[in-house]
Amino acid sequence: MSTTTYDKGSVISLVLLSFILGTSEFIIVGILPNIADDINCTLAMAGNLISVFAFAYAIGTPFFTAGLSSYNRYYTLLVLTITFILGNFLCAFAPNYYILVLARIITAIISGTILSISMTFASEIASVQYQPKVISWIFSGFSIASVFGVPIGTIICQMVNWRMTFLLLSIISIFILFLLWHYLPNVGKGKKSNLISQFALLKSMRINYCMFIVICSAAGSYVFYTYMTPILQQYVQIPVAMTSVVLSLFGISTIISNLISGRIAGLGGMKKMPIVYFLQAICLFAIAFTSYNLYLGLINILIMGVIMYLQNSPAQLHFLRTAKREKPEAVALASALNPVSFNVGIAIGSACGGVIINLVSMPFVGLGGAIFAIIAMLVNIKLLKNMTKFNKRG
Repeated sequence: MSTTTYDKGSVISLVLLSFILGTSEFIIVGILPNIADDINCTLAMAGNLISVFAFAYAIGTPFFTAGLSSYNRYYTLLVLTITFILGNFLCAFAPNYYILVLARIITAIISGTILSISMTFASEIASVQYQPKVISWIFSGFSIASVFGVPIGTIICQMVNWRMTFLLLSIISIFILFLLWHYLPNVGKGKKSNLISQFALLKSMRINYCMFIVICSAAGSYVFYTYMTPILQQYVQIPVAMTSVVLSLFGISTIISNLISGRIAGLGGMKKMPIVYFLQAICLFAIAFTSYNLYLGLINILIMGVIMYLQNSPAQLHFLRTAKREKPEAVALASALNPVSFNVGIAIGSACGGVIINLVSMPFVGLGGAIFAIIAMLVNIKLLKNMTKFNKRG
């Protein structure tokens, strides 16, 4: 690899990896009724597969990532990808609901650990100035999954059955495994350290502030995003037949969001984020007023899509660089904190959105989201002040 570029083969492999991880995670939303009918469970029970996945992801990822940090990252990622393939095979052939739940728990924990470890390769496959872009490209795989992977998987489910969807995910993952084996560098073993030593990273206020910021921003987005489809149909008055088109446009806007996040990370990172969170708050607040107008409603929603993932690369780099400076043996754990915090934010935002729509009309979920965004902005300002004091001491 040139000292001023990046390894294209490695980057493409990792983007495809995040794409298949995202498709595996999000696909359940599109095939819930089919699963419920096939394995004789209620729609609510099938819906629990989503919350079980998020819970297992948030709880299991940090421990698995930290526990595997002393092993060779190249071989660890390959073994984890093989386990991910087997987990999807188990989903495809699950004979009953409980085996399917077990398969989704395994897949969730493995998916989170794979993403965390894959992020640590950025410093191995790209020069310093390209690392923010590489991280944003890896994150963009999840947005691409929501635009292309999930709809295609849903169509396959409708044409054949939901089991075929998971079977194809496994087959595609085998191809991606080959790419990882061929292109990724063998980076050797990590530093040996015990779990308690690694989790001491969480004592850092720079880490805690950033985790709280990510949680609040994600909660702000998902207070609205959870109920975006009914808002589009019932208030913005998008025809049902056009809903999928608007959702695809929103997905494209989130791809743009991930790519811009890499640019922000290279131009100041978390120093630029208070402005982003302020804009997020304005757009969320405006939902209560723009949702009754077709054009204003669509424009506002698409702008929120562009804002939604702008924090990904700046936050990820902040976690990694803080760990390298304060707790080098915990870099792998640090790489897991961004996706874990985001999943916690998703759970909180969705729950708050449900409470809000039970009290007032649906567009007012944006007001709740705006509060989360303002909190993220204020804590971000606090983080910057803390970093300034820490740098002066250091």
